Amino acid sequence: MGLVRKTLSVGTLGIVSFRSRKERMRRAERSQHEAEAALAREHEARTFAEARTAVAEKRVKHARADAARAARGEKVRRRKRRAHRAERLNELLASAEPIVRSGVDTARSATHDAAKAGRKVGRRARKAAKRSSHDAKLAAERGRRMGRHARKAAKQSAHDAKKAAERTIQHASEMVSSSME
Repeated sequence: MGLVRKTLSVGTLGIVSFRSRKERMRRAERSQHEAEAALAREHEARTFAEARTAVAEKRVKHARADAARAARGEKVRRRKRRAHRAERLNELLASAEPIVRSGVDTARSATHDAAKAGRKVGRRARKAAKRSSHDAKLAAERGRRMGRHARKAAKQSAHDAKKAAERTIQHASEMVSSSME
């Protein structure tokens, strides 16, 4: 696509733009869509991580409440059983809490990384769009100048052709008049 333009660009050492305005706009739009998609993925990952964090915090809250209930006992025998249950539950909580916390920390760092990547892609897309717009404006101005130059050259060529035709007609009429004599 654009083989003539690309050949002309190479032949003119870059005076004619390598990519057309439409092509640059397509590339900029594609870059923008990719940035938007990355931002949407980051948002989705953040939402998912926050939901998992909320569920984990609820589990910890319920486990602590169960542990507190188990720790309180009314009768001696039940107290011993409950104390044993509470101890086991506390051990379970103690072993589960670091895992939950590491999961929460991992989710937070993942959302942070995704947000950072989304911002980076967005910046690149904005820069590419800005560059493409600027290049398109320059190409349009170059095209207008070349059009003016071409119109002047065509006008001059038409004027020269008219003069040459007039001279040819005059020369032919002289030849005819001299041959009649």
